[in-house]
Amino acid sequence: MKNFLLLCAFILFSCSNSDDGYSSTPPIDTTPDSQDPPLEEETVLPDVSNIGFDFSATDIEGWELVWEDNFNEGLSDWNVWEGGAFNEELQLYREDNLYVDKGYLFIEQLREMASGATNPFDTANKSFNFTSGRIETKELYNPSLQGTLRIAARIKLPAGEGLWPAFWSYGDPWPTQGEIDIVEFRGGKTNELVTNFFYGTQANTPLTNSSITTYTHDAGIDLTTEFHVFDMVWSQNSLVVSLDGVEIRTFTTDEFQYIDDLFNKNEKVVLNLAVGGAFFNGMNLNAAEIPDKSYLIVDWVKIYKQ
Repeated sequence: MKNFLLLCAFILFSCSNSDDGYSSTPPIDTTPDSQDPPLEEETVLPDVSNIGFDFSATDIEGWELVWEDNFNEGLSDWNVWEGGAFNEELQLYREDNLYVDKGYLFIEQLREMASGATNPFDTANKSFNFTSGRIETKELYNPSLQGTLRIAARIKLPAGEGLWPAFWSYGDPWPTQGEIDIVEFRGGKTNELVTNFFYGTQANTPLTNSSITTYTHDAGIDLTTEFHVFDMVWSQNSLVVSLDGVEIRTFTTDEFQYIDDLFNKNEKVVLNLAVGGAFFNGMNLNAAEIPDKSYLIVDWVKIYKQ
């Protein structure tokens, strides 16, 4: 009888701890809550190795620093482009693709669906398959007012088919204030850079001929592996473009029309990372080969006068 009573007590205790809703420890619900917002993926910026050309090795004697941005305090000196652009480009420019971190500007290119204004003059909504960033100085620069100007930037270019990073200047309405392409770059041709200029007396109508003014320079090295300094001296009778302190192209009034017409024009300095577009016409660009992500990284921009 004693053993029978112990057995009954054991059975009653076991039943009180079964999964019948009376358990002292409730079961753990592992079903995800569909109403919880998805976690945003944190942007991880690329590591920056501070290697490459040091501009202090360049002779700047006689040059007065007018303005510089070392990207330590945001982008207060720049206007941020929002919306699509021109030249058959594939990207939507957004502020979200610009990062200032540890003394560098990162312009991020992403493969992602987005929508926004077609361009600054056409607010119709348009869908884009890529996003990126573009900034322009709020200040305008004019060598006839400030003296011969020297515009330089220390940049790490991105590699990848269809990438079109650029460091340049222009004024509105284009091209009546001119455009000077200090460096344009095709990410699939990592040893080449392009420099050019435009001018016209009527909006959207250049008088210059790009087949004559465009110059492609073969650096003989991969320009995407480290930082390089791109430098342009803008005077009344010439534009002198240099890579790492070495002159690579000089446009003079003796050889080209309209160089002296640029001298008294007002231009802003631009940094951007475009995707696709007319720069690749005739090159059978395959959009599927464009990187899903890349960065144009800028250490600093400096403007001098003489």
